[in-house]
Amino acid sequence: MITHGHTKGSSKLANLVLVVVGLLYPFIVYFGGDRVSPPVFGLILGALWLIRAPALIHQPGGKWMLGATLTYCAVLAFGGHEQLLRWYPSLVCALLLTAFAISLVFGPPIIERIARMMEPNLPTEAVAYTRKVTWVWAGFFAINGTCSALLAAWGPLSWWTFYNGVLAYAAMALLFAVEWLYRQRMRRRLRATPMHSAADRLASHPWVAGAAGGTAGHQAPGMVVALTASGRIALARHGRAGLVGELGQHAAGDDPLATPMVWRFVDALPEAARIDLLLQAPLPRIARVVAERTDGEVHVLALALPFDLACFVDHFPAAPVLPGVLQIAWALEFASSRFGTPTTCRGMDQLKFQRLLRPGDRVDLTLRYDAERGRLHFTYRVGDAICSSAHLRMHAAPGVIDAR
Repeated sequence: MITHGHTKGSSKLANLVLVVVGLLYPFIVYFGGDRVSPPVFGLILGALWLIRAPALIHQPGGKWMLGATLTYCAVLAFGGHEQLLRWYPSLVCALLLTAFAISLVFGPPIIERIARMMEPNLPTEAVAYTRKVTWVWAGFFAINGTCSALLAAWGPLSWWTFYNGVLAYAAMALLFAVEWLYRQRMRRRLRATPMHSAADRLASHPWVAGAAGGTAGHQAPGMVVALTASGRIALARHGRAGLVGELGQHAAGDDPLATPMVWRFVDALPEAARIDLLLQAPLPRIARVVAERTDGEVHVLALALPFDLACFVDHFPAAPVLPGVLQIAWALEFASSRFGTPTTCRGMDQLKFQRLLRPGDRVDLTLRYDAERGRLHFTYRVGDAICSSAHLRMHAAPGVIDAR
């Protein structure tokens, strides 16, 4: 066990050193060519590849890659000319080109293997994309190896060093960046395709006036749904969980991948450019002010209770109701920005809750502040019906010591 662990650790260290040597090789040759002879270069490179050999021979094409590199190192070690030192980057490109080309012929392509390590169940379109990317990298190694070989044969050492040590890595980084950006774009499109089908299926449901699929946080598929009148009734009767359960089954159909992970319920669908922003935004915590008017010292706010109000998730899951404590907190918050009053109160009188407030309700909130007495009066109404009201004491009464 100790020997196996030691060998495995040595192999990892050799891989790391080999990568570092490969990255710095042009500069090592440029600055060390006069100090280190080609045989020493050959022995060092050969030793690193030999340490890596046990792991390499079990990889596809590993035996002939090992054979080619060890042959090159042997030529260097046994009287190789200094000019041969410049051919190592071309050799590496040739090996990579061959590996990529063989994977395209016999499959699966190398890029597909790498992709399946992170996402085993690749869609068909993604598999085709990995094959195209493998072709692109094969072309890159062919061009890069050719340029390196031309400079090794006929170019000055400074040009060869600059190309292999700077330009080649810059081109590789640019190719990585372009491919990554294109891949993200394709991934969003692939994730959106099942959601478009799900939105089409949802359009036939009696609770749905319209639906649009999009992407929520962490690339999770999501759905924005505009509810019909019957959908709003269903939300009030069954809660968000009941609505999501019913619509989720209808959206998926026979495709489990078409099940949205994030849901948002609205009065009307926003424009397409705002679908993802809505899905990625947190659930609202407060009512939306639709209109406002002032009548003397009285402020009347027309409020809309969003279907997705955060409190409805827990209060209550099967029968969402606006908590009384939130009604008081909202009255204090809205009054604070209009009267300059605190967002907390010292006490309350005549507190009454007479009607439940449910998702989608349109509510009028009346606020009146008596500065002399330090009292805030609020009333919530739906139409002419009073839902709740109270007198909130904003300051301690005369002669009363505040315990806070």
